Amino acid sequence: MNRNRLWRLLKILRLASAPEPLNAEDMAGSLGVSRRTFHRDREVLEDAGIPIMYDGEGYRLAGKIFLPAVHLQWDEGLALMITLRAAMDSGGTPFSDSLQDALEKIESGIPPGVKEEIASAGEEINIEQKPMVDMSQHNDTFRALWGACRDHELMQIGYWGRDDEAPSRREVEPLAIFHRWRAWYLVAHCRLRDELRTFRIDRITDLSFPGEYFVPPRDFDLEEYLARAWLVEGGEPVDVEIAFSGVAARLVRELSWHPTQTTRKSPDGRVIAHFRTGGLRELAEWVVGFGGEAEALAPAELREMVLGLGRAIVEVHADTRE
Repeated sequence: MNRNRLWRLLKILRLASAPEPLNAEDMAGSLGVSRRTFHRDREVLEDAGIPIMYDGEGYRLAGKIFLPAVHLQWDEGLALMITLRAAMDSGGTPFSDSLQDALEKIESGIPPGVKEEIASAGEEINIEQKPMVDMSQHNDTFRALWGACRDHELMQIGYWGRDDEAPSRREVEPLAIFHRWRAWYLVAHCRLRDELRTFRIDRITDLSFPGEYFVPPRDFDLEEYLARAWLVEGGEPVDVEIAFSGVAARLVRELSWHPTQTTRKSPDGRVIAHFRTGGLRELAEWVVGFGGEAEALAPAELREMVLGLGRAIVEVHADTRE
C-alpha cells in the first residue's frame, strides 16, 4: 500500500467519525480524489473489517472499532502498566485520557490478588518523565498541530523563539511532532526561512488555518532529521571532535550522547569523541558543562563558541570586590 492511499484511509476514518457526515462528493473533495477513488478506498476499509456506511445524510463509521483481547503474563502486565503510567506523566498530551482509559481496562481484567502484587512491585520502579512545561495548557494547540500534520494543512502561527524579543509571524507546513528532553516540538517547513525548522510547541502563541494544503516532501524522514541535531536545533551536519579528561572521559564512554558517536584514546591519555551533527550552539553549551575536562578541537566555529561562553561565565562570576 502506497503512502498516499494510507493517508487517505486514515483521513476517511477521521471524516467518518466527525459529528457532521459528508456525502461521497464532499468526501472525494476533502481527499483530493474522484468519487470512484473514494469508493475504492472505502471498500478497502470494509475488507479490513471497518465498514463506512451511508446513513441518508453522509458516510459514517458503522459502530466502534475494538481491538481483540490480549492475554498478558505477570511481567508483561507489570511492564505495560509502568510504561503507561510513565507516558501519562510525560506532559498533558491528547493521549493522556486514552492512556488513563487503557490503564483502567488493563487493571480491570487483572485478578485482585495479582493486581495488588503488580501494584506493589510497581512502587519499586519509577520512570521519571516529568515535563519541563505543563503541556495541559497547550492541549488545543497540540491537537491542532497533530491534525495539520495528518491533513497536510498550512498553518499561520505566532512564535516566540529562544532569542526573540517578541513573537514573529510564520507560515508553516507541519510535518511531524516529537518529544525530546522533556518537551514537545513541531517540525515544519517554514516559508519565512524557506527551510525545515523545529518549533517548541509551548512557544506557539497563536495559530490559524488559511485553508491551504500542501504536498509533503517525499524524502522527509523524522529520524534522519533528528539525527542532524545535537539536542533539538538542527543545522548542516559537520564533523565534531572533543577531547575529554578526568571524570568526563569516563562519562562520555559510558553513555551514548548521539547516534553518530565514536570514541578513541589519544596519545596524551584523553578520550576523543567524534560526532557528526548540527546544532553547534547546543553542543557548545553541553561542552561548557564539563568545565575544564572538555576541550572542543573541531570545528573552529565550535571552539570559538565555547570560548565565548567561557569568557561570559568568567565575566559574570569575576570577583570585583576590593
